[in-house]
Amino acid sequence: MRLLMVSAQSYFGPEPALGITSTTVRNALKQWALLEQYTLWNSMVGCRQAKSMLKGIDLSLSKYALRLTRRDLQILISLLTGYADLNQHLTLIKVRSDPNCPLCQEEEETVLHLLGRCNVLPLTRLGSHHKDYNDLSNICWPLLLKLAKASGRFL
Repeated sequence: MRLLMVSAQSYFGPEPALGITSTTVRNALKQWALLEQYTLWNSMVGCRQAKSMLKGIDLSLSKYALRLTRRDLQILISLLTGYADLNQHLTLIKVRSDPNCPLCQEEEETVLHLLGRCNVLPLTRLGSHHKDYNDLSNICWPLLLKLAKASGRFL
């Protein structure tokens, strides 16, 4: 239950007077901006892999990403969005002709394959096969970055 405090003195200062603090206004604006960002993200068509990897707005993950070096941030963003320098993407943009994994040659080299399915990299995986990007989205970003760098595919 909120108590309404009323001052015994009348207001003295420039008009019009607003009876809320600047902190209240700032917090309301932050909440509004987050809601607008969330609404825009969900209504956007496309970004399939990024939407499956990023479940929602997480300010602690944003702060982590902003502390990374430029190269590590580039690797992390490429993993989250699917625009990594892996053969499947390089084939789509016509830089390479073979989309298969150069390590195992069994399937297309995607982020999911590299971090969750490639049989040649059992030490860099998390110990179990990941069936889809939702499985990878549960991995914390520092570990995701560590796994990618340990694969040797991001130099």
